Amino acid sequence: MNDDVLVIIQRSLDAIDLRVRTPISTQELADAAGFSLSHYHHIFEAATGMSPGRYITYRRLLHAVYDMSCGMRAIDAALTYGFDTHAGFYKAFRKEFGCPPSRYLRTHRASRPARMNLKENHTMTDIRTLSALLGAWGLEGEPLSYIYYSNTGFRSENTFAVGGDHFIRTSSALGELHRQAALTKQLHAHGLAAPIVPTLTGEDVLRSGNIDCMMMRRAAGRPVDALHLLEHPQEGAVLGEGLARLHAALRSCDACLYAEEDYSRTMLNWAIPTARASLPAQEAAWLEAYAARVAALFPRLPVQLIHRDPNPDNILIDDGKVVGFLDFDLARVMPRIFDLCYASTGILCDAFRHADPAIRLRYFDVVRAIWAGYDAVSPLTAEEWQALPDMVLAIELTCIAAFAGSDKLAQQFAVNVQMLEFLLSHIDRLSGK
Repeated sequence: MNDDVLVIIQRSLDAIDLRVRTPISTQELADAAGFSLSHYHHIFEAATGMSPGRYITYRRLLHAVYDMSCGMRAIDAALTYGFDTHAGFYKAFRKEFGCPPSRYLRTHRASRPARMNLKENHTMTDIRTLSALLGAWGLEGEPLSYIYYSNTGFRSENTFAVGGDHFIRTSSALGELHRQAALTKQLHAHGLAAPIVPTLTGEDVLRSGNIDCMMMRRAAGRPVDALHLLEHPQEGAVLGEGLARLHAALRSCDACLYAEEDYSRTMLNWAIPTARASLPAQEAAWLEAYAARVAALFPRLPVQLIHRDPNPDNILIDDGKVVGFLDFDLARVMPRIFDLCYASTGILCDAFRHADPAIRLRYFDVVRAIWAGYDAVSPLTAEEWQALPDMVLAIELTCIAAFAGSDKLAQQFAVNVQMLEFLLSHIDRLSGK
């Protein structure tokens, strides 16, 4: 899409957020953009995947549910954000989130809505477009709905629920879902992924226009509850054991299909310099000695194909056991302890804003339980035990560098800066074996 048009639509998105509590019509937005109403509808939907009216409702619902999570009554949230009745609010909420507001808030932690920045966000896949493809699996007429992550309240950009038994993944990256399909089959054989549902003509991946689609059965289990894990740190051993089983399964996959990342080079050439520029000078003084440790130790760590994004919402638990992993978009060959440390930092990140200081300190018990659980199944080397604390700090610095200057990730940036301060102030508790 033309850059000038994207700038115009971005102004519309900002105007909607500025007036999220007051009436705003599509005609007003079209007039401000200088387009006819029909043409404005066309370019807005092309840029966002939603009609202007649906987008306005979507943003109002996000603000409403966040305010409700902070204590606002449902009726007050409905009236504040432009819904004439509680019934109208309830209907719109259920259509968007797939459940009533009360149930959503029992199972999800809502986050303050971030600014929608078109330069950062991929075009949101239009559910109507996906609905037209369901016949390829014999699922025509099944309802499609968005998926919201329970620990953060963020919406998945590429995975959608299909009825109550399936979900569909999408990707515009050529070949990405074919690699994920091969990996998913291998993990399913090890009891760590739900099965793929082929199309009626036997294809694992359906190509439609410039989008690939893959259908899977809904996985058993529920995502890890980060705050629950801080309150019950001994359960971290289950995650460690599950990650060890995952890595054993991944070792049987063809690693040649995935990129290999020299993580020490990533840290030294990008993450550490970028994070240093985002931190106060007094908080970056330790980075020189840290960089020397990374340069000396990280190249000696065992590498293999790993998940690379095992955050709490991507790990499924059932009956006290890890039963599945989701979203292998970032899978690549890297030090295997990255996954152990990312799982633990993900738990702290998701629970950090909700846990009081005393509960946060239990994070270090969670970390030790995860590492011990992994080691019991797949023993860690002496170099890995030595590198674990620095790998935790590496992940924090990587997140800070990646989130710096982002509208979409501004909240995560702030949380990760606070987490780094927290970790450094208790660095004596972050020790290996």
